[in-house]
Amino acid sequence: MPGRPPCRCSVPSPATPPIGVITEADIAWAVADGMDVNKTRNHDLLTARPAAASIQDAARTMVNGGFRQLPVADGTGWIGIVDIADVCGALLTPPAA
Repeated sequence: MPGRPPCRCSVPSPATPPIGVITEADIAWAVADGMDVNKTRNHDLLTARPAAASIQDAARTMVNGGFRQLPVADGTGWIGIVDIADVCGALLTPPAA
């Protein structure tokens, strides 16, 4: 729906980093492709380990993969989700002097 924020879901794992992300678009594509939503498993739809190490890497990963969000993890595990507005804002904000 227009004006509604995109829906996304992280797929947690007992291991520290998230194993992937499922977006509203992933589910819509599955339905459009005729997949049986009652039999389709998360791992069949998720984008596994979309990795980036810097803001520029995140932007490149988002553009190349068509992602609007990426999971964020540090050495201890999952800490959140960064979206395309966060990445654009970081790229457009001049570094502190």
